[in-house]
Amino acid sequence: MNTTLLAVTGLSPAIVTETLWALAMRKPRVLPRRVVFVTTLTGALAIEDQLFTPLEDWQGVSVWDALRKSLGAGPDELIAEPAHVIPLPDPASGRAVLLDDIRTPAENQAAAEFIFARVWDVVRDKDCHLIASVAGGRKTMGALLHSAVSLIGRENDLITHVLVSPPFDTLPGFFYPAQPLCPLHDARSGRVYEAAQAEINLAEVPFVPLRNRFKELDDLPGSFLTLRDTLSQRLKQDNEREIPIRIDHVRGLLEIDGKSHTVRARALAILHFLLECNHCGKIPPDQATAAEIFSTWFDERRESLGHIDAPRFDESDFRRELNYLRDILKDAPWQPARRTLVQAPFQLVNEPTLMI
Repeated sequence: MNTTLLAVTGLSPAIVTETLWALAMRKPRVLPRRVVFVTTLTGALAIEDQLFTPLEDWQGVSVWDALRKSLGAGPDELIAEPAHVIPLPDPASGRAVLLDDIRTPAENQAAAEFIFARVWDVVRDKDCHLIASVAGGRKTMGALLHSAVSLIGRENDLITHVLVSPPFDTLPGFFYPAQPLCPLHDARSGRVYEAAQAEINLAEVPFVPLRNRFKELDDLPGSFLTLRDTLSQRLKQDNEREIPIRIDHVRGLLEIDGKSHTVRARALAILHFLLECNHCGKIPPDQATAAEIFSTWFDERRESLGHIDAPRFDESDFRRELNYLRDILKDAPWQPARRTLVQAPFQLVNEPTLMI
């Protein structure tokens, strides 16, 4: 599987070289095949000037060429695409104008749609792993990238932020620790530093991949704002919808929202008990209490619960069956079945009945 680094950047494209260095220092190391810059017109000029222009202090080599050599990049690794500059449609001229900055709500919306489209370009390829860097550019660009990955990213994708030790995080001329030996002057303190003194760490930024819930995102998702509104409405409907549950103790079947699971008798009895507790609003505060109350409940109903060869359940039995139920339901589609079963977070349309 190949990897693409997609980074939002502004006037300091060094965040990309720092991120690539940190990825290469991982075990196992990661060297993206493609590097995608999403930026403004001013940012694109900074990328060209700072990363791709040969520097006299670097023996006539560009930062990008030096980085690839330092990291031992192969011919198909660290291939930088031309900067993707955010456009804004101009109804007056009938053309799209490249943004120099993001200052207005219209420009922010244009950035949202453009960033979303660039993420979709990567994640629709099942053989491509996305690493999205939110370290550069305006804060809104990083926030929009995080939102886009949350909407259409996959579990194995990453959102990262790069952490650089001071003063290198603000020191002009610093790009990565192994860069050519040339003094770095801090104008504020008057001190001189060597790049090798810098420490760079990569922080993974958590996100919830909504793609797991909405399988239709495997198809073209449409615009960012339309998709956001659609999924928000769907989640609201899911939250308000009651989940029908049926139990067949005779055949050992549990049906949740139309999907059947084969469940052993002991666990099915405990789940039935928890569902009744939830339905009545009397949820046991802990497993020990639940096991004690369940024993009485079990004695009163054992004839209708199928064949269960157990005179009594203690707390360890209760915990073991709950763990078994979690394993049974771990592949259930997004619904209350995936939450903790200790609190029985199911909505009952009717009390569970036998399916004979």
